[in-house]
Amino acid sequence: MTKLIVEDRIDRPVKDVFNTIVSPEGLSSFFVAEASAPMIPGTTVTWRFGHVDATFEVRIGEIETDRLISWSWPGGDVTIDLAETDEASGATRLTITEQPMGDGIEGAARAVGQTQGWTYFVCGLRAHLLHGIRHFGLSDAIRATVEG
Repeated sequence: MTKLIVEDRIDRPVKDVFNTIVSPEGLSSFFVAEASAPMIPGTTVTWRFGHVDATFEVRIGEIETDRLISWSWPGGDVTIDLAETDEASGATRLTITEQPMGDGIEGAARAVGQTQGWTYFVCGLRAHLLHGIRHFGLSDAIRATVEG
């Protein structure tokens, strides 16, 4: 099974990163236009993405405070692993895994799109946590395609 892995570091403590992702207020500060409820294992929440005029039902999976966040949504399963870096700065190592991507040209196209989305996720999260910037929604002008 093909999976996509996006990794980065955010110069904030794990607790701050975790709380921002699992709370509706935090998530809607950088990723979605609206989140219906906090991420609690076994629940289903609704996320609205205004920039693509889409609403998704998201089934929350395993959550381990300050370490792991997982969910299933249309097209796949997502896991976000959080870990403190070895640095004294209190930075967080973020590893996002989404699967399956699929095979062939369709799988490659999905991987390109999801890479774009997860890169935006990390950049938006960083801007919010480090600078207080509230932003959600990709520009509708950004396009990435795969041609065979």
